Amino acid sequence: MEQVPLPSAGLEPAWNADPLPFMQGLRPLSPFAPFVPPALLASDCFQPAFPDLPCPAADLRVPVLVATGTGRASPRFGQGLLASRQRAGRVYEVACVQVNSLFELEARCRPQAPRLLLVDIALMASESVASLDGLRRRFPATDWLLGWEAPSPQGLDAALRSQARGSVEWAASAEQFAQSLDAVLAGTLGFPGPVVQALYLCVLRAKAGSTTPALRLTAREDEVLSLMHRDMTNKQIAERLGISVNTVKKHLAHVFAKQGPHSRRWHLV
Repeated sequence: MEQVPLPSAGLEPAWNADPLPFMQGLRPLSPFAPFVPPALLASDCFQPAFPDLPCPAADLRVPVLVATGTGRASPRFGQGLLASRQRAGRVYEVACVQVNSLFELEARCRPQAPRLLLVDIALMASESVASLDGLRRRFPATDWLLGWEAPSPQGLDAALRSQARGSVEWAASAEQFAQSLDAVLAGTLGFPGPVVQALYLCVLRAKAGSTTPALRLTAREDEVLSLMHRDMTNKQIAERLGISVNTVKKHLAHVFAKQGPHSRRWHLV
């Protein structure tokens, strides 16, 4: 069969063609950014979190629910939109509710479970470990934090029972609140350093208490111990409570005596 040569005009390979017509209307991308068609870039489903990398807006809006007991004043950090301090473009949508029990809290979470949940320790005082486990199983994608006035043995116990991943004081600023949320969302713990230390000591005391029962602390002893866990000196504790330094020492001595012979070393780690 005779082969007829084809005309070469207009059939130049694409890699030899002028690239400019194909690049018109496209902005230069970062070498690390994935290619996204111009029509998709212009759509409403993409909002740039960084100058060169479009990110879905849904991934940057994190629902946060703050559940307090009835009668508690609104937290200092408030509610509404709160910007992340760790990732540009991320926004926490903070909503606050007042409930009487974890049963009411579950009803609030059922329509749409929050990604992060800050729970008042007052709501956990009478709840068993089984009820807390049940609530976590019903909302497996939700990470818990605890809200409290200040670290205390009651709060530390609630943190262990609820398997909370962080804590926030009600008097915390929006900056501190955002930092705790960032830490938990990143998969780490959102507890301040002194609280992490106190939680570790709680585990040690619980282990020792399984063989040696400890006597119950008085309200003042509990208060002095909580302030010591916040790295306050005896003098600072005395000034805070309006008592003498010697009285602070006596309260601590009673605490150490009630919690066993190794208590002083554990508390001072």
